[in-house]
Amino acid sequence: MCGRFTQTKTRKEALEQLAEIELPPLFHGRYNIAPTQQIAVIRQQNPKTAEDCIWGFENPRSGATVINARSETLAERPMFKNLLYTNRCLIPADGFYEWKGKQPYYFQTLGKRLFAFAGLWQNGHCVIITRAADSNMQGIHDRMPIILPPSRWNEWLLVPKIGKTGSGIVKFQLPEKSEPLSARPVSPHVNKVANDDPECLSSIGIQTDLFE
Repeated sequence: MCGRFTQTKTRKEALEQLAEIELPPLFHGRYNIAPTQQIAVIRQQNPKTAEDCIWGFENPRSGATVINARSETLAERPMFKNLLYTNRCLIPADGFYEWKGKQPYYFQTLGKRLFAFAGLWQNGHCVIITRAADSNMQGIHDRMPIILPPSRWNEWLLVPKIGKTGSGIVKFQLPEKSEPLSARPVSPHVNKVANDDPECLSSIGIQTDLFE
């Protein structure tokens, strides 16, 4: 799953990677982004502007907040299946957290560059698409977000042209595995949602580069 992430790049650093994309004020300097908060997304309909969006859908049956969508069942679940063709989005980030027990770990690409989670949006809300974990997680969790490098962003935002064949579209568009990630244990300071500062990234052990 994905329950917290970061976008710590300065506005200048982000613009260097995002080129002509217009950025909202909430885009940068965030160390502990949590569900139900406003985040920046790049929508399928407006790929030149990052817009504010609330992270999480409300489940109409239970009222619970849904923050992730499983890639394996996107085309079947009523909450997501229609959005797959018209409401895709990118959620820019430069790292994310996952927990093993009570210990948080922080994941980044090896180059510590900006990437994007594949997502879906509707009515000012969004969810992050997840997949089965690969070796990057090394026993920390059995799910992980789908991470798209900038070279794959346009591919995800393009309207599918191969027919509405359910899971076939998802498999065609979404990568089967992530690029190598680095992971390191970080301070429990991040466990509290109200803490949104650099201390969330304080290391408490040796960083390990994880390769398949």
